[in-house]
Amino acid sequence: MAFFKKIPALLLIMASVTAGAQEFLMPLRENIVIRDRAAAKNNVVQKPTILTLPFFEDFTDDDPYPNTERWADRYVYINNTMGRQPVSRGVATFDALNEKGAVYYDNIDAYTRISADTLTSRAIDLSGHVPADSVYLSFFYQPKGYGFFPKPSDSLSLYLLKSNGVWEKVWSQSSDTTQQPFRQVMIPVTDTGYFNSNFKMRWINLATIGISNSHWNLDYIRLDEGRSWSDTTIRDIAFTRDPLPILNDFSAMPFRHFKTNPASFLAGNLTATLQNIGTASQNVTSGYTATVQATGSQLGTGSTANTAAAHTQTDISFPMYNAGSYTPADPNGRIVYEHRFYCSSTYPGEPKENDTIVYRQVFDNYFAYDDGTAEQAYFLNLLPAAPGYTAVEYALYRPDTLRGIAVRFATTLPSGSLKQFAIGVYRDIAVNGGSDQLLYQESFLYPEYEDTINKFSVYSFSQPLVMEPGTFYISIIQAAGSSDSLQIALDANRSGANHRYFKVEHTWEPSLLNGALLLRPLLGAPLPVGISQAHLPELAWDMYPNPAGRALHVRIPDLKGTGATYSITDVQGRTLLSGPASRNTDIDLRSLSPGIYFVRIRSTEGYGRPAKLLKL
Repeated sequence: MAFFKKIPALLLIMASVTAGAQEFLMPLRENIVIRDRAAAKNNVVQKPTILTLPFFEDFTDDDPYPNTERWADRYVYINNTMGRQPVSRGVATFDALNEKGAVYYDNIDAYTRISADTLTSRAIDLSGHVPADSVYLSFFYQPKGYGFFPKPSDSLSLYLLKSNGVWEKVWSQSSDTTQQPFRQVMIPVTDTGYFNSNFKMRWINLATIGISNSHWNLDYIRLDEGRSWSDTTIRDIAFTRDPLPILNDFSAMPFRHFKTNPASFLAGNLTATLQNIGTASQNVTSGYTATVQATGSQLGTGSTANTAAAHTQTDISFPMYNAGSYTPADPNGRIVYEHRFYCSSTYPGEPKENDTIVYRQVFDNYFAYDDGTAEQAYFLNLLPAAPGYTAVEYALYRPDTLRGIAVRFATTLPSGSLKQFAIGVYRDIAVNGGSDQLLYQESFLYPEYEDTINKFSVYSFSQPLVMEPGTFYISIIQAAGSSDSLQIALDANRSGANHRYFKVEHTWEPSLLNGALLLRPLLGAPLPVGISQAHLPELAWDMYPNPAGRALHVRIPDLKGTGATYSITDVQGRTLLSGPASRNTDIDLRSLSPGIYFVRIRSTEGYGRPAKLLKL
């Protein structure tokens, strides 16, 4: 990465002190992983048989919804990115987003507290048990993680279902504003009302809408007989966080660039993280296999034996295999290396589901620092009359053609779709002794949220840019006065901040907030059809009267061809009225309640700047 500029270490150390004046992080208002899974056609829930003891769950399934064999609802998000140092890989995240990945009740006022996510077990048959069997339920919880702290009035609670149909609260935790490790809770199941064939458990979080996503993470649930208050010991060796990429800086890059000098891009080792959750040191055998996903061809293997100390999280490392030796039939296509890590120990009866973990190294037509998932949203606090700039540094290692960008914008209130921006490509910027050298700019753009490539929106350049090797910067340029708080999704599990800069006044500054923006330059062959508005000129139009009562007149003086369309949205981005528009169009507003709205014009000839409408 010799092309890249380095941010002084002192600035990174000071991030927790100085960050926040101009850069901000916000909770996400949507979960695209959940949304896409909810839209899939294979969501039929099969009713399983009644469960019996022991009950165990550590959320190692790859599906973002809870396993239907053990859980009756699907409001929580199963993932391995939101929890900090989970007990084992996979957590259940409670937030203020519903089962479709959208905000609960997005039409209510901020600061309103609601009952949000629930996690309800299938029926567990306890009819053959009695209080003397000493049945205990244990689990681990953590507020915030890589999300945001619940507010003081928010909480996570546990209810148990009795034979009379009453859900009884047996535990509750209010917000804690200090980052903490996962904490274990022990709950004795002693009431005779629980010992029936329809026993169930339910966790629920109270969340403050519009302020925070009220994140709680749940992990490693155990329900069994013959336990006690002191039975907090776990005997398990498990993988925790996702393995590190095999690349030492990027998370993804084009294979043809990688092949220019593979050794310069590869990390020194393959690294995965194990945790000995138990109280005794363990002899652990671990290893990996690396294959080409498309063909199964083996790339490398390795194994090792070591001792894992009790209650210790350990990175296991293997010497990097010769990952640059593979020669694909098409070096310009998508290539995926799959790395499967495994481990075993001598703990008797330990769960085996968490003894494997997979990392897939992607080579494709883009450079990326992010892992494809977002936990937060990043935005700049703009001055009233000045534009804002966010720039991410990349480099080419051979001549190539820059075709556009892929970016994931985070939804906002008011709707981000009303906030104009431009894309700039710089060869250099005025930081660390450099000077601004703008190579290309695409203007009059608006955020789109349709998933057109790998959950990103694609903005194709009207004039592809042929570039020589060297550093370059992709910049999101926010227009003064019309694009405040434009939010870009942020991967909080990756670094990336050492390649990000911003400018809200006159000078570029290095970013002081950690995480990688979901922003990727797209290179090489022509792109699939992306956002059609990306290269359309701004369309002149006006409307009157404003404020308006029963009707609004829209005039598009230079409109030609097949006409245009109009849409009227509320401040939350919901489209309330839409239809065709000509050079002169009257719109009936009688169905709208008094308030503030936004009018938007589109056509094949241009893209009209949204305008604010006051309805009387």
